[in-house]
Amino acid sequence: MKTSPAATRSAKARRGAAAARADAELKRADRAHLIHAFASPAVIDREGAVRLVKGKGVYVWDSDGRRYIDALASLWNVAIGHGRPEVARAVARQMRTLEYAPTLLGFSSEPAVRLAARLARLAPKGLTRVTFTSGGSEANETVIRLVRLYWRLRGRPDKIQIVALNRAYHGSSTGAASLTGMTAFHHYYEPMMPGVLRMARPFCYRCELGLTYPQCALACADELERLVEREGADRIGAFIAEPVQGVGGVVAPPPGYFERIREICDRHDILMVVDEVITGFGRLGTWFGIERWKTIPDMLVFAKAVTSGYLPLGGVLLREEIFQAMLQAGPGFSLHHGFTYSGHPAACAAALANLDIIEGEKLLPAVRKKAPHFAKRLQALAQSPLVGEVRCAGLMAALELVCDKPSKQPFPEAARVPWRIRSAALRRGVIVRASADTIVVCPPLIVTPAQIDTIARVLQEALAEVAAELAQTGALGPAGAAASTLPLPGVR
Repeated sequence: MKTSPAATRSAKARRGAAAARADAELKRADRAHLIHAFASPAVIDREGAVRLVKGKGVYVWDSDGRRYIDALASLWNVAIGHGRPEVARAVARQMRTLEYAPTLLGFSSEPAVRLAARLARLAPKGLTRVTFTSGGSEANETVIRLVRLYWRLRGRPDKIQIVALNRAYHGSSTGAASLTGMTAFHHYYEPMMPGVLRMARPFCYRCELGLTYPQCALACADELERLVEREGADRIGAFIAEPVQGVGGVVAPPPGYFERIREICDRHDILMVVDEVITGFGRLGTWFGIERWKTIPDMLVFAKAVTSGYLPLGGVLLREEIFQAMLQAGPGFSLHHGFTYSGHPAACAAALANLDIIEGEKLLPAVRKKAPHFAKRLQALAQSPLVGEVRCAGLMAALELVCDKPSKQPFPEAARVPWRIRSAALRRGVIVRASADTIVVCPPLIVTPAQIDTIARVLQEALAEVAAELAQTGALGPAGAAASTLPLPGVR
């Protein structure tokens, strides 16, 4: 029997009402029960969260049907884009066969073994051993324990101090947050883990040593030498740094920096650790970011894009000699470090499928090809009165925000300028990250030139909107206020 138009409209209305009730209940439950990290609980309670419901390629959709370009690759991690059925099929296939097996107590699984072997082939030469975790913070906790273990097995138990950079980000668990060089991760959570030494980062725009590159002769790297002189090489076990600081504002060291660090570490018997949680698996157009500096670390931390975020996974790659120290300890030694989900077979299956896509679709050379266009479009935003510098490395970029360009003076935190720009971009359908004095862009590796153009255009509009607001309130320096009334060059 044919349904009447009135009945069809009525059924549609009932479905719409039911969907609206379900959506309202989810919003209520979100506020009532879900804690949102790296955000103000008061703001989330007042304004609610953006609930994402679908993703495809570089796009995600929220519960109200709005589409966004995910210009942050979610959290720096969705390298291959959203909604890849190849990864879903690989995970489902593994779960039907063996949903879980540990890598503790002498057990393993085929995906964990295959992934460990594959990572050892992709990694810089000499990094032959892999221990898995569920993410980057766990991986850096692993580094802390392995540094202590290695030197104790070598008969040098006092070498427990670790040198980390200012404004570094290495995670938010207690040990990893202690390595992180941002006060927001320390202020409410002190005391932090002792034994962390801090040194200047290689940030040429705001040199913490008051010098100018290249006349400085890499003085920031030589700070490690000064720390060794002060603390003693017999107390420093490791140096850790990101090849390019991500959360710290896409700060890439100048040429020769890591080569100098490696030289100092070798001279004083200090382990060199690189944190590739953000830069690993293609972000800079190479498998690992440290390849840019032709330097091989003793440990390499990975996470995020190893699975493109499809399942949680991280780990640490080690030089063979570090593992040999464990072997030489004999049968009386057991490695009492690991996690329930280390090397989870479904997560490892996701990683293998993800790496297949990165290799099969030649995403590394594609990043190298797209990076100049990405840099050109983002660099054009330096014309904004709010932008003091644009820094690009591969397919990641940061806009350094200033209220006065000549003095490089940042905006007061209370003005919330980065977050206002982020909100203006979000309203226009582009997700970026606000972090301290920067706006960070880090799209999936599959982003197209046209999508890069859209990201740049939206950021141009967002900057212009906020600049106009600030000019009205007198929050810009004289030069910035005058410039805010001028149109920016077109970003097509």
